[in-house]
Amino acid sequence: MPQDRTLSILMTFHGYFTGVSPNGQDEYGGRVSYSLTGSNPAIPAGVDVVDRGGKIDIGAWVNNDRANWNDRVDITFSLDGDCTLRNGTVVPVVWSPRMNNVPDNQPAMLLMESDMTTPASPNEVDASWAPGSNNSQILVNDKDETKDYYFRPAIVIPALNGYYISCDPPLVNRAQANR
Repeated sequence: MPQDRTLSILMTFHGYFTGVSPNGQDEYGGRVSYSLTGSNPAIPAGVDVVDRGGKIDIGAWVNNDRANWNDRVDITFSLDGDCTLRNGTVVPVVWSPRMNNVPDNQPAMLLMESDMTTPASPNEVDASWAPGSNNSQILVNDKDETKDYYFRPAIVIPALNGYYISCDPPLVNRAQANR
């Protein structure tokens, strides 16, 4: 029976937090980049599936071995990153275990349909903590390979009482024009 293909992606975040301005607005910023760290089966040389900005073009990864692999793709996201505080201290960031529309202790990975506003159904795609990762990796399970999905991961800064940052722009699992 064919199994799901897999991608492993490293999300690297570097940010700063200078505090709250006199008008009450948080002052922070950062940059996020993405890189492919593994796949199963292997992606052929010269095929770009993940770009630094977060576009995940699964359509570029042609599946020529349908006896062993189906078109569904499970993506594991790992996080590396830090945040520089106003005093110059560099502190780690971690995946957020909560957000408004996700139960506590589930990874904060907002999953949206291609209109980028409608939440994706858990029957189509879902996010969970990767088994054995101790909440350090998020597994996104693409159950419907015919659709495009957008993912918006979120992190927190434990040193700032769990200050929450939703990462923009959202990632897309494939480019419709390339299919």
